[in-house]
Amino acid sequence: MLFPSLRDTEEAAAQGNEAAIRELPKFREQVACAQARIDRFKREKLDSIERLPELDDEKLEFTWDIADAAGEKCQVIRLGDAEIWRELAFFDNIRHYHEVKELLRKKYGSRFKMLKPTEASQEWLCGDNAGKLFRLDYT
Repeated sequence: MLFPSLRDTEEAAAQGNEAAIRELPKFREQVACAQARIDRFKREKLDSIERLPELDDEKLEFTWDIADAAGEKCQVIRLGDAEIWRELAFFDNIRHYHEVKELLRKKYGSRFKMLKPTEASQEWLCGDNAGKLFRLDYT
């Protein structure tokens, strides 16, 4: 099997497959780490307008950026040079980009003008489908 799931590996190990037996502990650890990261993202992600700061600017043009922090990729929402939000980044997370854009629009009303991805963030945002960038609405 090219990309076995944890369940596939557990079943193969139970049937005595030596490679599966050898790889199972590492696989379980990877799955646990991935789940912990997802759980952390769910706790810390921008999911409410109450988590956004009050801003005085008349015209709010945000950028969606990517940054390294302690060996992890983070998505960063900036207003000019000021960071207003940071959370874990996930590859091909365009759905969350749209959720964040709607929260910004809801919080700041007509002062919200755009949420534009930086060039550095585009791969993480769109994953392997660069065509998504052409359909991306910043406003």
